[in-house]
Amino acid sequence: MARGRPWTDEENQLIAQLYSGGASVEEIVGKLPQGRTVGAVTKQITRLNLQRGSIVQTMRKSIVRTIEAADVMSREEALKVLAAVIKKLQSGGEMNEIDLGCFRTIVSAVGRYFTVFDSYEKYAELEARMKRMEAIVEQIRGKG
Repeated sequence: MARGRPWTDEENQLIAQLYSGGASVEEIVGKLPQGRTVGAVTKQITRLNLQRGSIVQTMRKSIVRTIEAADVMSREEALKVLAAVIKKLQSGGEMNEIDLGCFRTIVSAVGRYFTVFDSYEKYAELEARMKRMEAIVEQIRGKG
């Protein structure tokens, strides 16, 4: 049976944000309204099924939109992104789990991007050829 006052949505969001950002349970307790203990916050983290640096949680809340042709990166642009990540990693210094998760995601995505990009280029070429053929068919119909 629950003791104390119920958790509010605002408290749960703050816990999720701070915990996934790497804050300790003690730091989280300090940011919450008085009356929340280390034990209570620890249990709430478990109830909320939170993970450190949880990019998955952030991605679930992201809005997905259709990717337009203008949004597609060239191979050169993708390599520049990868080079920037490698440069940042080589610079050393401290990085939190969220940054490392982002870097891993970028490296993995760029690795897969080229395969997808090849397919996209073939699709775009086929689409252009279809449009040219449709124009030829319309010309033939107009003459007939």
